[in-house]
Amino acid sequence: MKIGDWGIRVGAVLLACFLWFHAVTEHTYTREVNIRLIVENPPLENTPSNRSVIIANKVPERILVQVKGHGKDVLLVKEEDFVLRLRTEGEVNSRRTYRFQLDQIEKRDAELDVQVEEIIAPSELEVHFDLRVERNLPIVHNIDVQVAPAHVLVGPLSVEPSHVSVVGPRSIVDTIEYVTTDTLRLDNVSDDVDQEVPLSTVADNLWTLGQPSVRVRADVQILADNDMAGVPVKIRNAGGLRLRADPEFVMVKVRGGVDVVSNLNPQEDLNLYVNYVSSQDESYPVLNTDVDAPFEILEITPSQVNLVSR
Repeated sequence: MKIGDWGIRVGAVLLACFLWFHAVTEHTYTREVNIRLIVENPPLENTPSNRSVIIANKVPERILVQVKGHGKDVLLVKEEDFVLRLRTEGEVNSRRTYRFQLDQIEKRDAELDVQVEEIIAPSELEVHFDLRVERNLPIVHNIDVQVAPAHVLVGPLSVEPSHVSVVGPRSIVDTIEYVTTDTLRLDNVSDDVDQEVPLSTVADNLWTLGQPSVRVRADVQILADNDMAGVPVKIRNAGGLRLRADPEFVMVKVRGGVDVVSNLNPQEDLNLYVNYVSSQDESYPVLNTDVDAPFEILEITPSQVNLVSR
C-alpha cells in the first residue's frame, strides 16, 4: 500500500471521529455538580429588635445539583460556575428551616449554555441564630526558638499586636479565652527574629478574626561574659541601724547577650543585697534580687560580706 493511501485513510478516520464527537456533544445531557453555597447572616434592618444577629451553626459549603445542557457545555461546567445564595432572616435564639429553590442559584458565566435542573442534596437547611458579639482576646504564641551555639535569647518573644478581635455567635465567643498562633519551631537561630506568623484557625470556625496573622520578634545576641567591679551591696531589714557592708563593693561576673552585658551600669543595674539578722554575727551571703534580669550572674567576689557600723 502506498504512503499516500495511508494518509487518506487516517484523514478519513479523523474526520469520522470529529463528526461523531460533534454529533454526540450536540445532544442534551445531565450531570451532577457540587456548587458553592453561601448562607448570609440576617441584615440588621431585618431583625425586629434591631440587634446584630449571626448564624450560630455549621452549614455546608457546597450542595449537589443536576445541570442540563448540550454535551460539550455540560463537560465544561466547573463547580464555581454556579452559586446558591441563601439570604436569611431571624432573631436571637431562634431557628428557621429554609428549602432551597432554583431561583436562588446564580450563574457566574453568562455564556455557558447550561441550566440547573434540580437541587439534589441537601434540599433544605436549618439555621440557628444568636447575638453577634466582638471580643478583644489575648494572643498566645506556639513558637519555639532554639538559638545557635554561643548565642542567647534575650528576654521573651514579643507578639504584636498582643490582642486580636474575635467576632462570632455569643454562645461560642464567650467561651474563648485566647487565640493561638500556628506552631512554629526555629532551629539554630543566630540573628534577631522578625517574622509574620498566622493565627491558628480551622476552616469551619463559626467565628472570625480581625486579622489573620501577627508579627513575632525575638532578640538573639552573641553570648558574652563581663567582669564588673565596683558593684555596691545594699543592706535590707536593718531598721534604724546605720550599717554598711564590708567590703561595700564587690566584683561580679555576668553572662548574657553581648549588647546587654556590655552596657550594664554596676552602680544601678545589679541589685545586690544582704539580709540583716540581729542575732547573726558571722558574715552574710550576697544575694541577687533580679531573678528575671536579662543576664545571668555567674560569680560574686567576695560572695560573703560582714556588716559594720557606720
